[in-house]
Amino acid sequence: MLKRIYINNFRCLVNFELKIDSLSLFIGANASGKSTVFAALIKLQKFILGEDFSEDGYQVAALFKKSDLTRWQNASIQKFELDIEGNGGIYKYVLEVEHLGDYEPPRMRTEKLSFGNDPLFEFSLQPDDRGILRGHARLYNDDPSREGVVFPFFKSSGSGVGFVYDRPENKKLTWFKKRIANFFIVHINPGLMNSESRQEERHPNWEMSNYAAWYSYLSQANQGQIIKLTLELQNIIPGFDSFQNPKSGEDARSLSASFKLPSKSIYKFDELSDGQKAIIALYTLMYVAADEDCTLCIDEPENFLALPEIQPWLEKIDEYFMGDGCQVILISHHPSIINDLGNNSGYWFYREDNQAVRFLPINGEGKDGLSLAKLIELGWIYDK
Repeated sequence: MLKRIYINNFRCLVNFELKIDSLSLFIGANASGKSTVFAALIKLQKFILGEDFSEDGYQVAALFKKSDLTRWQNASIQKFELDIEGNGGIYKYVLEVEHLGDYEPPRMRTEKLSFGNDPLFEFSLQPDDRGILRGHARLYNDDPSREGVVFPFFKSSGSGVGFVYDRPENKKLTWFKKRIANFFIVHINPGLMNSESRQEERHPNWEMSNYAAWYSYLSQANQGQIIKLTLELQNIIPGFDSFQNPKSGEDARSLSASFKLPSKSIYKFDELSDGQKAIIALYTLMYVAADEDCTLCIDEPENFLALPEIQPWLEKIDEYFMGDGCQVILISHHPSIINDLGNNSGYWFYREDNQAVRFLPINGEGKDGLSLAKLIELGWIYDK
């Protein structure tokens, strides 16, 4: 599971370090930096997996914009670190991105991946005989006694870890990439979720607007979990029977939901209510990821739902995700979620005078007979 995040010079995150466990709840005012942590994780995931390139083939330029630098600083280097526990040890990933002049694309300055004390991949910029900085990379084997492969002119425009394909000598690095692929980072927006899909997609995007394409993939790759999901939705959504995802053209499919009560009816997915689509999205995230080492990062899961609808989902979080390397990181403003999870798993985010993000772990119950949510409402969460 993700154990530690370090982010520096990314929007409002400056020298930001957070150590987390299997369940974490980020709470705080709007613009306090909670969603910015998720934004950084999305960029790192895409980078490590070798996704998102600009038209001229620059992955760094596509993902790390100069506009993401901290506005009140003059520093040009961004730094990110991830510590991930799994596969019998601790992985440490380090990335430094350097932003150059206005007319030059940013470049990767450093990229390192290690497992325990053993390096798996290292990239750095080193001067050649003429003093010109060149990318120098080394790919290590799982056996630390073997030197691995040296790449003396490796490009600084994209991830070296993402460039490495699955080889028998690099199973540790491959495991890390698969674990990174099992980050699901979303802020569900039912209004953008439609019925049509042109291709299968392995991951939901930030707003889950590609749910239909993701479902097309899941229905082939995770049929057992889809069956469990269907049975659960039959208990939660009145009258729900099953999904249908037939072809609607040569390269397209159309996702629908069939209801058996009060009479047999079929609705296109985008004809469902926002609340129904939000419930379906939440339970899909839970059921399809439950059998994997995964990290669910969900921004305001309570949106579009009444408390009797979100409460059963929260209760199942303990059943499906606590242990076995899985974890859940939530952002919420909902009083019930704050009271249920915040006292033991909460982090209070705040920014003074619109400066860098800071946080404090929340320990213990409310005080003076007041709940944690009430303390936040009154502005008494921490005595200044």
